[in-house]
Amino acid sequence: MIGDDYFELRSRIGTDLLALAAALRETGGDVESAAIIDNLIASLKEPFVFVVVGEVNVGKSSFLNALFGQDFSTTGVMPTTDKILFFKHGQEHQVVPVTPTLDEVHTPVDFLRDFHIVDTPGTNSIENEHQQITERFVPIADLVIFVFSAMNPWGASAWQFLEKVHREWMRHVVFVLQQCDLRSPEEIQVITDYMGQLTRQRFGRDFPLFPVSAKKAFLARNAGIDHERLLKDSGFDALQQHISGLVSHHTARLNKLAGTVKLARQILDHMREHFAVAVQNARRKTTVLQELLTEREIQVDRTLKKILPAFDATERDYHESVMRVAGLAQDALATRKAFQRKPSPDDEVPEVRQQSLDHRLFQELQHRTGDRWRQVGLVLEEDVHQFERYLYAQGRGTVFPVDVSMPVHAYDDDESELRRRFSTHVDSSLRRFVIGLKLDEDIEPGNEKARRTARWVPRLVPPALIATGLCGWLDGWEGGGIAAGAGVLLLAVVYLLTQIRLNSARNAILDKLEQSSITLRDMLAKQVTEDVTAIFGKFLGTLDPAQAGAAQLLQEQSAHAARLQQLATSFDALEQQVQSRAPARATA
Repeated sequence: MIGDDYFELRSRIGTDLLALAAALRETGGDVESAAIIDNLIASLKEPFVFVVVGEVNVGKSSFLNALFGQDFSTTGVMPTTDKILFFKHGQEHQVVPVTPTLDEVHTPVDFLRDFHIVDTPGTNSIENEHQQITERFVPIADLVIFVFSAMNPWGASAWQFLEKVHREWMRHVVFVLQQCDLRSPEEIQVITDYMGQLTRQRFGRDFPLFPVSAKKAFLARNAGIDHERLLKDSGFDALQQHISGLVSHHTARLNKLAGTVKLARQILDHMREHFAVAVQNARRKTTVLQELLTEREIQVDRTLKKILPAFDATERDYHESVMRVAGLAQDALATRKAFQRKPSPDDEVPEVRQQSLDHRLFQELQHRTGDRWRQVGLVLEEDVHQFERYLYAQGRGTVFPVDVSMPVHAYDDDESELRRRFSTHVDSSLRRFVIGLKLDEDIEPGNEKARRTARWVPRLVPPALIATGLCGWLDGWEGGGIAAGAGVLLLAVVYLLTQIRLNSARNAILDKLEQSSITLRDMLAKQVTEDVTAIFGKFLGTLDPAQAGAAQLLQEQSAHAARLQQLATSFDALEQQVQSRAPARATA
């Protein structure tokens, strides 16, 4: 196909322009840039204009049919009409009158997408139209093809018409000597030599001259028999190569391509700069958010370290509370309790109820640690507000709008919701710890064991007295004394066993209290850690979605930037290809 290199280059530029236009639409680019790109795409489709000039019956239509391999105009019609026919591509065949002497012919022929053909009447038929052809079509023509007949190449009208063509436009002129199959090679050589000599004399220059046979070329394209021989004999190979060279190295067209690439590259560079800044901002936002998340974790650890001394102090307070509760346990497991009658539910006047060890221990802990943990709540609240101030200061313009106002917290004597919940959780942990000890449940089993032992005292007294009496009656006062001593010794053993059981119960309670200090510390540490983590975790509701959004934005912006970089690389290659044709353009 004629000008394949140029059209391939133009197609690649068009493809990149379409990609650039798509990128503009997808990224919300400015309307003006999008309109410029659309105009550039539309301008790329501007076809080449070929004007065919010659006398009547020189074979212009046959030449065009052979050149493009399409029977888009019927040979023999043209000499009988006095109109200029401007062939364009159309969805269906249609003739549109433009002026009394000009018709536009729209026809569904593929090559007319890239080439518009101006088929003129014979130069020797309508002199009045020479000026219109010269002034209207020759200036815009990319190529003016003068067709001469090998049977009579000396027609005066064609040469006279050429003299009316402005000399600036003559660089686009090509001579075609048609119907060469009707002459011998020797005759053709003589004719071409003379035509060259004539052009140098009359115009001071040579014109490209190609002897051709449209008949053989058309047969070579359509008959399929002896294709290569017919095409070689037709002379169309050299003509097509010359026209392809003109198309591929057309100065104005290449300048237009270069200008198109340059303008598109300017828009592309502007977009790349915009996305470079956008990627930088998105990356900065991601970094800031990661720093804020890291700072939140560090602040949690920092706050927990501040609270650590409170655990040590609470543990000391607990040991002191244990000493106070130990006295109550001593009283609850007193010896006299073992020898007292166990109160019955039917008793009208029950004994005064023993004070609860669990309740007393909880009260002691609350009394000793309450103020301390309220102070811890104040420290926690201050750390939360301090981090909140830091978050708003560092996140302004990234996490929050630039003009965002930081929440104002009033510090007054009333307990805040944060401190109230924190104190409630600490109290709850203390209560659960004390209830878990089950001190009160250990008192009654100890007393009951001692009572069971103590019950032997009244049971042993009567037998001891009887034994003492019998021994005294039988052995005298010495035997009675020995029996009495044995009875007292037996009662002392029972009393001692009772005391041992009470001491065992008291010691078990004291051991439990001493060993449970670690449990208390662990429960408080777990509860406080959960509270501190949860309180600072509220900031994750802001930071996590912001980080996810920033990461997604960075991914999208980076993808757009990479896509634009690929386009820039492609435009660079296209620009080099356009520039590489510069030497050929100079010679053309």
